Amino acid sequence: MTMMKNSILLLASLLFSAATLASTSQDNDIFNATQAVSELKLDTKVLEHQADLASGEALANQRCIACHGEAMLKIMSTYPNLKGQKSAYLFKQLVEFKRGDRVNPLMQAQAGMLSEAEMKDVAYYYSLQTPVNIK
Repeated sequence: MTMMKNSILLLASLLFSAATLASTSQDNDIFNATQAVSELKLDTKVLEHQADLASGEALANQRCIACHGEAMLKIMSTYPNLKGQKSAYLFKQLVEFKRGDRVNPLMQAQAGMLSEAEMKDVAYYYSLQTPVNIK
C-alpha cells in the first residue's frame, strides 16, 4: 500500500513538473513573439532564457520595492505600479533604460546593474502579481 501511495505521489509530482515546464516554455515563446521584445534585437541567449520566478521576486525585493512598493506608491503617485504589468512591456522599459533610449538617471542606474536575463526574471515576477489599486 505504501509503495503504491509513493508511486502515485511520484507520478503526480512528475506530471506537475512537466506541466510547469511546458507552461514556462510556452510563456517564453509568447514573450519572445511580442512586438515589444522583437524590436529590441536581443541576443539569442536572452531569448532562450526561461524566466525564473524566484530570482525575479528576489530582485524585485532588492531593487524595485523601495520605489515601486505599495507604501511609496501612495506617496509618489507618479511612480508606476508594476504589479500586473505585461512582462514584455516591463522588460522593454528596463532594456531601454539600460541602453539609454529612455532617460531617467535613477532607473538607468538600476537597470544598468541588471543583466537582460535578470530583467526578464523581474518582469516575469511582476507580470504574475495581482494589480494593486493604490487610491
